[in-house]
Amino acid sequence: MVINQSYIDRIKNKDDDAFEYIYEATKRAVYSVIFAITKNYFVSEDLMQEVYMKMIASIHQYKENTNFYNWILQIAHHLAIDYYRKNKRKISLDINDYNEILVGKELRPDEEEQFMQMIEVLDEDERLVVILKVVDEMKHREIAKLLEKPIGTIIWIYQKAIHKLKKVGEYDDEKTANN
Repeated sequence: MVINQSYIDRIKNKDDDAFEYIYEATKRAVYSVIFAITKNYFVSEDLMQEVYMKMIASIHQYKENTNFYNWILQIAHHLAIDYYRKNKRKISLDINDYNEILVGKELRPDEEEQFMQMIEVLDEDERLVVILKVVDEMKHREIAKLLEKPIGTIIWIYQKAIHKLKKVGEYDDEKTANN
């Protein structure tokens, strides 16, 4: 996603409409990045607010003609990682919180249940890459830049995750066929 430089300039001048536009354009991806790391709805909401406050506070450090979308996702990623490092013993996964990632995606109850079962089998890196790729429709190179990993590693993680998800799908198909 490309954010027009004029919106960034307007934010520098404290334009609320420009902030609202950028917030609406980035909130889902920002939330997804944070949630994939913290696995907690309430923490993700709090950190999301912190991301936008930090974005406003450091907007003058943003380098023109670079990808603003990736810049704000980097902020989200770093804040979530910092939180995770400080609180990793306290973090527990409530798989139902993944509903928050799917806001705006119309899923039938059976699809939602299948998504929850599938996402459960992935490790943290796989979950993050799949959510960014599938839910937020980011490209592998964008994910690689955001997570500061080589693109080959991201592709490998994604393919490994898809392989796991296919196995879960095959198992579900076998269960359905046997009933």
